[in-house]
Amino acid sequence: MNYKRKFCPICRNEFVVLNDVEEKAVYCTLKCLSESQNKMNYGLSSSLV
Repeated sequence: MNYKRKFCPICRNEFVVLNDVEEKAVYCTLKCLSESQNKMNYGLSSSLV
């Protein structure tokens, strides 16, 4: 198994993923994924106002 080190765009922590799922793994935790989704939803709702 080969691994790759990546950096989370939300918290900037380094994490390790398998090469097979490298493109799908963007965030290090579900918390960071949730924060990303909240930022996207905020951006969409503020542009509608």
